[in-house]
Amino acid sequence: MTIEEPGSPQLRLQSRLLRVFLLQLLLISLVVVTGVLAAGAVAERLLVNRALSGEASYFWKQRALNPDFALPNTLNLQSFMASSAHSSVPPELTGLAAGQHRVVLGNEERIVYVSEHDSERLYLLFQNQSVSRLALLFGLVPLTIALLLMYSLAYLAYVLSRRAVSPLVKLAKTMENYDFDQPGEYGQSRHFLAIQESSDVETKVLASAIESFISHSEASLERERNFTRYASHELRTPLAVIQGSVSTLELSPALREGANLRAVNRIKRTCDQMSSLLEALLTLARSGTQTEATNVPCNVNKVVQHLVSEYQDQDICQGASIKLSELAQLSVMASESMLIIVLGNVIRNACQHGKQGTVEVTIDANGVSISDQGPGLDSNQQSRIFEPFYRVDPDNTSGLGLGLAIVNSVCERQGWRLLLASTPGQGTCFSIRMHETAHASDGEPAA
Repeated sequence: MTIEEPGSPQLRLQSRLLRVFLLQLLLISLVVVTGVLAAGAVAERLLVNRALSGEASYFWKQRALNPDFALPNTLNLQSFMASSAHSSVPPELTGLAAGQHRVVLGNEERIVYVSEHDSERLYLLFQNQSVSRLALLFGLVPLTIALLLMYSLAYLAYVLSRRAVSPLVKLAKTMENYDFDQPGEYGQSRHFLAIQESSDVETKVLASAIESFISHSEASLERERNFTRYASHELRTPLAVIQGSVSTLELSPALREGANLRAVNRIKRTCDQMSSLLEALLTLARSGTQTEATNVPCNVNKVVQHLVSEYQDQDICQGASIKLSELAQLSVMASESMLIIVLGNVIRNACQHGKQGTVEVTIDANGVSISDQGPGLDSNQQSRIFEPFYRVDPDNTSGLGLGLAIVNSVCERQGWRLLLASTPGQGTCFSIRMHETAHASDGEPAA
């Protein structure tokens, strides 16, 4: 048994957990890296600005005490002075306002702090590479520690989550490998017992519920199999007796003409129809998604001709006339009983709702279409027309509302497409497409 998500590849629960774990690590990394880098940049700017501001204040105080106080000149700090009398400031710095700036001198980027006092301006140039290295160093250390801590916690959460869902994964694998064609196997039941013994309360409840559901399903399937066997035997026996009695009556000279002969023929036809219907319904009741294909093709034209002739002779049409148009000879790989169920029910339904009009039966190379001139169906009726026991006219007690439901089931089992087109007041058209070549020109399927 394989369970897949429609339109997408199969994705297991543990794969989802792994994806969530990786996504969590990615988001944590982005947040931590961004935060540390931003904090480093802010710290660098504030620290350098405060240091240079303090250096300028110290210089102006010393300059006030000693006019010949030397300009700061160290490995990382260089200074220039500009006054009304003279200026040794590089041209790249002359247009800077008071405050901190970043300027490229030569091939190096410098942090420039401009301070004004009276008519003089002090330019402090700081070699920021050392500070950048320190900021990077002090940023990488907490970044590495934070990431390792976050990764460890995330991995621990992943392991615990994986361990928590592992019973569900085992249960899913058990269901995936469960062989429904071999119900009640001891080895299969043992897997459920093992899961219930080693799992948490919720998984135990789920495993127990699934096992109980499977047991009830197997019991139900066994009852259906028994019913099919019993019905096949108990219903075929009286039909065989009736068919034998009819054959005996046909040999009687008194029943070879007139009303008696018509009655015997009617009984014989009805018995044959019951046999075909019983065979088809028992076939539908068997397990499997499709009926077994027959090796001999069935002529659809002959089946339709027989049905049309029989319905007209038995006055099933209730005043409606049947017009048969054979545009092609059509053969399908299906039993005759299946064709009689499908086509017979649809034609009989069209005759009953045709309101004494004309029922058109058209056979083409792809299937059969049956249209009537009845009152038609509205959208609600079209959506429910194939439901069991649903009748368009609740006051009409001539049927149980099972005919079209059976037709729909047979078409699904045979792989045929059942199409419905109807307009209120303009009639209804059923089309049974029996070959794939009809898909390109047909509308949407009715069921």
